[in-house]
Amino acid sequence: MSQPALLVVFFVSLFFVSLSSHAIDLNPFDAVAPPPDRNFFSAALVNSELKGNYTDGNKSRDTPTLSSNQLQLRLGRSYSIGGLTGLSFVQLPMGELKPGGSASSQPTDYGLGDLTLATALWLHANRQTRTYFGMAGYLTLPTGSYSNQQLFNIGGKRVVGDIQFAYQTALSKSFDGMVGFDTMWFGPNNQVGPNNAQLTQKPLYTAQIGPIYHLNNTFSFAATYLYMWGAETAVNGLSNNNALQTHRYLLSAVATTNKGRFMLQYGTNLDTQFGFAETRRVLLRYMTSF
Repeated sequence: MSQPALLVVFFVSLFFVSLSSHAIDLNPFDAVAPPPDRNFFSAALVNSELKGNYTDGNKSRDTPTLSSNQLQLRLGRSYSIGGLTGLSFVQLPMGELKPGGSASSQPTDYGLGDLTLATALWLHANRQTRTYFGMAGYLTLPTGSYSNQQLFNIGGKRVVGDIQFAYQTALSKSFDGMVGFDTMWFGPNNQVGPNNAQLTQKPLYTAQIGPIYHLNNTFSFAATYLYMWGAETAVNGLSNNNALQTHRYLLSAVATTNKGRFMLQYGTNLDTQFGFAETRRVLLRYMTSF
């Protein structure tokens, strides 16, 4: 493989590591079982900025940047099964991924992202004590825009699966506590770089915890700490020795009204070991049920 091709594969492997750090973030009310037999629709605008090129926690002199703008559309339905509450949904992202800095010569990618199918089941749901325990499975399909001639793509050209567990309970009249854990598995991408190298990746593990404060029946606020580890990549079977060990936080404000639920969220990486560091993540989501 030529040196330029090797360079492309190397940066792509780092990029896949940085993307993996946004597996399944638990947002306020995500762990709460919905009422059955309802349809749900949500639309989210997500802006994120990634900077730098980190190896073993050290930032290189090469400073590529990535700016991502996405619209995420989600449609789902809740139901009862065996006396338990379930929820299934499909989510389709679309948007742009724009390189900058030392990567500004690379093309911007526009289009659809990878389609995600998900099903959640609450094994315990007590609305009186505000206590919930649920599990969810996610399957992401390689439907998004992808070209092996480009360094950065919206789509991942691989199948991704995830199993997540979440627990939430009341800590006081106004506070809830939520914890979550998930494991993400990655299928191979056999079309990396101009020579179609094979990219594989080990599982990614994510643990998250945080309080939720209910100011009143309308407004709630949450702070979430997340720790990710794993997700080491390999190209044609040769390990990149780039396992994640990343700390992040999310701050959320939620307004629940008779017109639907609105959420504004801000987050960033606290540290980064490999790949890009996410310096800003802003999300605005609207959800309604009918």
